[in-house]
Amino acid sequence: MKSLFGRLVAFWDSQSLFRKIYVSGFLFIGSFAILGEFGEYVASELLQSDGLEFSSAQEIVLWVLFTFIVAALEAFVLISFLKNVIGHFTSVIHRLAAGELSARISPDMADRKDELGLLARAFNDMAEARERESARERELLSAVSHELRSPLTRLSVSVELLRREKVSPELLDRLSLEAERMDALIASILEYSRMETHKTFCPVDVAALVRETAEDVRFEGSMRGCLVEADLPDSLFLEGDDDMLRHAVENVLRNALRYTPDDGRMSVRLEAGRESCRIVVEDGGPGVPEEALTQIFRPFFRVDASRQRSSGGTGMGLAIVQRAVIAHHGRIWAENRAEGGLRVGMELPLVQARGL
Repeated sequence: MKSLFGRLVAFWDSQSLFRKIYVSGFLFIGSFAILGEFGEYVASELLQSDGLEFSSAQEIVLWVLFTFIVAALEAFVLISFLKNVIGHFTSVIHRLAAGELSARISPDMADRKDELGLLARAFNDMAEARERESARERELLSAVSHELRSPLTRLSVSVELLRREKVSPELLDRLSLEAERMDALIASILEYSRMETHKTFCPVDVAALVRETAEDVRFEGSMRGCLVEADLPDSLFLEGDDDMLRHAVENVLRNALRYTPDDGRMSVRLEAGRESCRIVVEDGGPGVPEEALTQIFRPFFRVDASRQRSSGGTGMGLAIVQRAVIAHHGRIWAENRAEGGLRVGMELPLVQARGL
């Protein structure tokens, strides 16, 4: 008997999903018709035993009533199953989109013999291919950065040797500046790559983090007469990665300081909501063309002469910020201020959704 039941289960599992639905439909219709008839019969017998008589119309009403009760129960079971399946797929897709490249459909679902199992296996294959591709990208970035560091070091040494030979100071300064830019670019590329996988979420006092970073930027701005205003609460905790958030806030603030003119003014404020908080940074610079506002978060994107290489940037700062914000399931945007300058906002959830 047990062997027969096992063979029946194996035969059922081997059938396609659509065939199962087709067969289940017939069983569904037949079962609620039979059970509805049985329920109507039982109810009528019980009530008639008390001396009550039913007309044909009343018997039909009873049959319909019990039929719909059984149908509702069977529909509830089917909908619950589909809801669990769709919910599981949705959760894994959200985790993968948020940067958790190890997210996979559960083995219970992937081992199914029907179309759902086929879909789960295809999704897992795609996710594994994406994870391998991402690993290759990180290895390439690491290798390229490592290979660039060696000639960069030799270049720096050569500059110092040339200084002893009384070569033109302008040429030496130019070589030294290019070496510094290359070093900054390599560091930015490595940081951008690390943002994808190195995440350790824990409670972070984002108010203290922004305050400390603003103090550093305020000190640098004082050398140029720039005023850095901060409007921050005493404390505000969220679930996040301290290093990633610190890099993000620092890059936005330094970017604002870079384009704020001497004796200008920039500001940062932290606004707390019920489920999220906003970090808003405003500068007093030239702003950005409207058509470029959605592109400034792309790696190496540059706008125009007012925000060009002479400013000392690598073109990676805001790209790093965007990657950090996305890793925290937040959003980032930029807009020009009516009075001039650029406003960059970051919205971060205070508590990370479980399962994402």
